Amino acid sequence: MYFAKKAVEEEVDQMMDTTVYACQSESCNGWMREDFVTVDYNCPMCGTEMSQEVRELPKIKYDHQFYNK
Repeated sequence: MYFAKKAVEEEVDQMMDTTVYACQSESCNGWMREDFVTVDYNCPMCGTEMSQEVRELPKIKYDHQFYNK
């Protein structure tokens, strides 16, 4: 007899346009999604101001009630 597990389909990440804030400093490559940006819009790595951009990123799955608005 032969027993085998069924092949599990890999979930394909759904890419979508996402608003992010990117650091304006040339020496820093920091950025974060709009949902997680700090109140003062400063880069957490170098302290420089951040500017708003749109990037194509994978959709985040919000499984926890903490992130639901």
